[in-house]
Parts: sequence; C-alpha cells; structure tokens
Amino acid sequence: MTEVKDNSSLPLLLSITGAVVVVAIGGWFLLNQEPADTTPTAAVENAPVAEQATSIDVASEPAAETQAAADAPAADVDSDMRKARLAADAEIFIFPATQSALYYYGRVLRAEPGHAVANAELDAMLAQVASTVTQHLEAQQYDNAYEIATIVARLRPEHSLVLETQRTLDGYTERMVAEAIQHAQDGDDQQAREVLATAEALPERNPKYFTAVRGSITDIQDVRMAAEKDRADRALLADNDARSAWATSIRNAVAEGNLIAPAGASALDLLAERNAWSAERTQLTSEVVAALIDAAETLIEAKKPTDAEPLLNTAIELGGDADRFDAVSAALDDAFIELESNRLASVSELVRVKSASPKYPRRARERDISGWVDVYFTVSATGETSNVSVHRSDPKSVFDRAAVEAVKKWAFQPVEYRGQIIAQRAGARLVFQLE
Repeated sequence: MTEVKDNSSLPLLLSITGAVVVVAIGGWFLLNQEPADTTPTAAVENAPVAEQATSIDVASEPAAETQAAADAPAADVDSDMRKARLAADAEIFIFPATQSALYYYGRVLRAEPGHAVANAELDAMLAQVASTVTQHLEAQQYDNAYEIATIVARLRPEHSLVLETQRTLDGYTERMVAEAIQHAQDGDDQQAREVLATAEALPERNPKYFTAVRGSITDIQDVRMAAEKDRADRALLADNDARSAWATSIRNAVAEGNLIAPAGASALDLLAERNAWSAERTQLTSEVVAALIDAAETLIEAKKPTDAEPLLNTAIELGGDADRFDAVSAALDDAFIELESNRLASVSELVRVKSASPKYPRRARERDISGWVDVYFTVSATGETSNVSVHRSDPKSVFDRAAVEAVKKWAFQPVEYRGQIIAQRAGARLVFQLE
C-alpha cells in the first residue's frame, strides 16, 4: 500500500489566525466621529489606523455649524442653564441635537468650563442617558447606542457610557470574528460568511481589519480542503486495497473448491459480506455461479447427484443463465432417477396390486424339503414385473423356478419419483415351507 504523508499545516495556521484576531481586534476597530459642538479640533481622517481605533473620537464640527458658532453672540450662561434644565425636565437629553439638554450644558461649559452646577447636573443627566445606552446594548441595538455615545463623547470623551459602548462593540465584534473562524474550521463556510457579515455591519468597523480576517478564513478553508482531499485519497486507497483483497479471497475460495463450505470461508459466505462494491460483486457473483454450475455438472457425470444438488440450488439463488440452469436441472433429475431406479427397493416399499403364490415343487414336497429364494426384479412404468432373477437360494436351485414364475405374475402400482414414473428395481424373499 502506498503511504500518503499528511502535510497539513492546519495547527500552525490556526495559531497564526488566533494571533491575528487578538492583535487586530484590539487595534483596528473604528468608531468614527460625529460633528462637534466646539471649536474645530484636529480631524482624525488622516491619523494612523491604530490611533483611530482606540476610542470613540470627537471630531470637528461641520463647517456650517462652525461658522454659525463663530458668528453667534457670546453665550448667556444663565439663559443656557435655564434652557438646559427645561430640556432635561422634558427628558430631551440628546435629541434633537440643537435643542437638547446636552447641547445647552455644552454651551455653558464651553463658556465656563469650571461651572460646578452645570457639571453636576450634566453628570446626573448622563447617568440617566447611560441607562438608556445600556438598554440599547443589551438589546443589541448597537447603532442607537453608538449614535448617543458619539454625541456624548464630544463633551465627555472618557464618560463610562462612551467607554462601555466601545468595549461592547469591540467585544461583540471579537466574538463574531472568532465564531466565523470556528465555522470556517468546522467546514460551515456559509455560516462563517453570515456571522462575519453581522460583525462587519456593526457601526464604524474598520474594513481593512475584515479584509485581513477574510484572508485568514480563506487560508483556513484552503488548508481544510487540502486535509479533506488527503483524507479522501487515503480512504480511496484503503477502499481499493480492501476491495482487491475481498475479490482475491473469493477467487481463491473458488480455485480451492470451497464454493459453499466451510462456513465463513466459502466463496458463497465471502460474497455475502456487506460492502458497497456493487460492480465487483456483480462480476464475482457471475464467476461463483459459473464455478457452481461447473462443479455440479462434474458431480452429475460422476453419478453423485446428491452432492451436485446443493451446488445447483445455490447457483440458482444467486441468479444467472436460466437456460443453463434448466439444462443442468434436467441432467440432475435424470441422474437422481437413474440412481433411484438402480436402488434395490424392498417389496415392502411398494404397493402390490396383484399377487401369486409360488407352486411347491413336487420333489421337494415328497422329500419334505423347505427353503427360500431371494429374487430381484424390476417394476416397470406400467407396474408389471420384468427382469426377474434369482439372487440367492437355499437349497440351491430347488425352489428357483417356482419363485421366478410366481414373481412374474405379480403387479404393483407404478413408482413415482421426482414427479416422474420410473422403473424401480426391487427384491423379495420367497419362503418355501411345508405345513
């Protein structure tokens, strides 16, 4: 058997893939920025990927809003505080953005960053907002949570709800990517694609990261398919070896004449073994049937129909050339009939329909001689006797003629054997004794 080496690199690739997932997830998730309410700060679009992925960032305001803020009169802190409280009482915490409590608290704190009351009230309000964000995250409403976190991050970039939103999105992304990789390793490529698409649809994910993940999954699929092909090749080689050994064992049994015996090692038993090799089974069955018929014919010619019959019956059960079966069956019947006809049946096995007692020879009667005669004869197809002969007698020749003459007058029911009327050889002892 040819040895097929297993060159699978799956363990190494999985290790590399694990490292890629751990490093890339921490460094490549991106939650992009929303327009800010403050004076423009440095935009992050041109920053390195790693820097963009560390937090929910605060970008500059849109140009129109920035110009409007520049043209607006100085903020009235007392008025903005009043508006902030009214919006908070009405639970207009975040939206609409320019009418919300967050917006007016932001105006106050931009004018007076150290305004204690504004800071305290903003923190209290954000605690309520954090509860809403948590509900969105638990319900996997990630877009809603991300939108709120992005707006809050303009004022409180380190607030817990901002950090929690980012951690949740990053963690969920990591789990989805790991699940997609596991599906790829398990061979469920469709499920891997669907799970990865779910992760990629999360807010502001880094497309370069998912390109890298897809490359890793493709490598896993390539390795898996190579391993599957190697296993299939090995299985095919083993199957071919087993098939060849099975066919050889059957042909050896045929060559050795073990057609229906011994049990477990005969061609018939080996042929009956369960396997999926239908083409070989058909060919081998034909070979075994041919061998069974040949063996049966040889035994029939040797006048051994009893030994030939089980071979012929087995061949018929396996199926084959019906015309040849009919010819061999007819020869087998003829052999059985010949054998039976030549068997010396006892007269007690026959049904006698006509009988005649022998005449006692005069000389034997005068001399007071008794004796017996064993007579062989044939019961013809009409029931008459023929070919009557003396086998033995005592005393010799004294009662022979009387015995033969008597048997010639007997008649029997015709003998039927294997569906045919046959001529049956039989024997009887005639006893001669004076009363």
